[in-house]
Amino acid sequence: MRAMVGFIKVALVQSLGYLQRPSLPPAMHHSRCCSMSLAHADGPTHILTSPNFLPCAAELRAVFDDAFAEPRQAHPMRFVWDYWHVPGQYTLHRTMASDYFDEDLFAKLTDALTTFGQEELGCRSISPPWLSFYVDGCEQSLHADVPQGPFAYVLSLTLWDERAFTGGETQILRPQVLDYWRDFDSSRGLELNDLLTEVPPLFNQLTVFDARVPHAVQQVQGTRDPRRGRVVLHGWFTEPETHFSGGMAEDDVANGLAPSLTAIQESLGQPTITGLLSVRMLIDESGELSELTHLIDTLVADPAALAPDEHPDEARLTVLKTVEKELGEASFAPSTQGTKITIPFVFD
Repeated sequence: MRAMVGFIKVALVQSLGYLQRPSLPPAMHHSRCCSMSLAHADGPTHILTSPNFLPCAAELRAVFDDAFAEPRQAHPMRFVWDYWHVPGQYTLHRTMASDYFDEDLFAKLTDALTTFGQEELGCRSISPPWLSFYVDGCEQSLHADVPQGPFAYVLSLTLWDERAFTGGETQILRPQVLDYWRDFDSSRGLELNDLLTEVPPLFNQLTVFDARVPHAVQQVQGTRDPRRGRVVLHGWFTEPETHFSGGMAEDDVANGLAPSLTAIQESLGQPTITGLLSVRMLIDESGELSELTHLIDTLVADPAALAPDEHPDEARLTVLKTVEKELGEASFAPSTQGTKITIPFVFD
């Protein structure tokens, strides 16, 4: 039997008073969302990128470069690196970003990532970021970060246009490979690009991807100079939990959501999909829903749970239609100003 973790979590949020206001002021930068029918949303989305993500990216890069500017000079920042080598799986140099950057610069980094996660993904928090560099021979073989969080991220500080190496791309298994025999075409050959999506680590580009999907970092070949290698910040977006901002009180948000969430659970029963669906509700001062927005979803059908005649796309569409219908009927108490509610549904 499949557990509807997202609905259980939302129910606990209501009954235990854990409904959260975001830890940062709401911001809509890098917005991917628009008002739409959930049933007409594109998806699922397993990879997204946000170029020119961080205003202070050049400052972070300068800190890294300064530490390696004089190879013969010994100082504390030269000794913070862990050479992580797991034969056949991981080879890279890594350190905790919190130990590498000063407090103000680190706060700018984590504030930007946290806000992105809240606004675009429905995730309230992030894991402690790692800072890593890759030189000749460094790589990550295929793996999946399922327990860490629903989304992994890579924020590149690599001077990609000036690189002195080959490789270094993030490689992500294409979804059709995970369902290989469905619609198999025996008349067509396959090559690397048919099996993997490769995302180059362009400077100041944030790459976010579904952490369940197997992924890798292509082996870096060439330079042994850290300043000319692959340099990235990376981690996970975590805590997909309902949060809100605006004029409504916490109890009013919880009470307004409760009937809709109960109806969704009763209607779907044991769903045949897995993944995350994040939506946003804009509630006006009168307590009426003015806009329902699809933020992102990674919903895919579980082949083992599908009925013999059920198509995977139908299973996802059923969830989207049900959530749209029941949230569309939600009604809230009036407030002095509008309220924004972000709801992630996790199916696991």
